[in-house]
Amino acid sequence: MQWWQALTAPLNYPLNPASRMYWLFWVSAGAMALVALYLQYRRQRQGSFWRSLRRTLFSRRHWFNRSTATDLGLMVGNGVLRLLLIVPLLGSHLMATLWVARTLQTHLGNAPTFHWHWLAIALSYTLVFFLVEDLSRFALHRTMHRVPWLWRFHRVHHSARRLTPLTLFRVHPLEMTAYYLRGLVVFGGVSGVFVYLFGGRLSGLDVLGVDVLGFAFNFLGANLRHSHIWFTFGPLERWLISPAQHQLHHSAAPEHRDRNFGTCLTLWDKLGGSHLPAGERPRRLRFGVARSGHTQ
Repeated sequence: MQWWQALTAPLNYPLNPASRMYWLFWVSAGAMALVALYLQYRRQRQGSFWRSLRRTLFSRRHWFNRSTATDLGLMVGNGVLRLLLIVPLLGSHLMATLWVARTLQTHLGNAPTFHWHWLAIALSYTLVFFLVEDLSRFALHRTMHRVPWLWRFHRVHHSARRLTPLTLFRVHPLEMTAYYLRGLVVFGGVSGVFVYLFGGRLSGLDVLGVDVLGFAFNFLGANLRHSHIWFTFGPLERWLISPAQHQLHHSAAPEHRDRNFGTCLTLWDKLGGSHLPAGERPRRLRFGVARSGHTQ
C-alpha cells in the first residue's frame, strides 16, 4: 500500500461496516441521543426542546476545538502507521490464523473427528471468540491503568476534555500497537484452533458471527460511549456496559477513578471490583486527566 492510500484510508470509514465510523452507526447513535435528550427534557421542562437539542448536539464549541483536532490528527497518523508499518511487521489476522492451525497440525497431528452440526460450530466459535475478545480487552485496558509506565501512554486517551466519537482514535501509537497485537493473538488463536479442529467445515459464513456481534455492539450506541450524551441501559447494566458507564470511566472525579474497564460485559469489572453502575439520572461530568496524574 502506498503512503497516500494509507493517508486517505479514513475517508472510507463511513462506508465500511467493520468500522465504528460507519454511517449507519452514526445514524443509530443520533437516534438514541434524540431519545435520551427528549426524556431528559420531559423531566425538566425548561425552555425549547429544539433549542436545547441544537445547543447539545450541534454546538460549534463542542465539535470545533483543539481536543477534536487532536483526535483527528491521531486518527490519520495512527492509521498510516498501522497500514504501512504495524501490519507488514506483525502480519494480518488471516496469517496468524493459518500459522496457529499449521502449528497445531505439525505438533499434534490430525485433530479428533467431531460430528458437529455446522450451526453448532458457528455458534461455538462466535461465543468463544466474543468471550476471549472481551476479556482480553478488559485485561489490557486495566493493565494500562495499573502499570505506571503503560499509563503514560494510555493517559493520551484520557486527556480528551471533550468526548466525541472521534475520541476512539485518540490513542498513543504504542497503545495502538499493543491493541493490534492483542487482536492478532486473540483472533489468530481462537480462529486457528477452530480451523484445526473443524478444518473445511469452518467456513467464511461461520466467521460472520463475529461480525454480527461487532455490528450489534456498534449499532447499539457504541458511538455514544465517547460523547456527552448520557445514555444508560437501565436494568441491562447488570450485564452490559452502557455508554454512560464508559463516560464515568473517563470522568476526572476521584470517585470514578479506575472504574468500568470493560467493553461489552460487566462480568470482568464485577470480578475485579471495578464495576460502577451509571444510574438513571444524568450526571454532569468533567472529562480529562485528574491533576494528580496517575489514575491510582
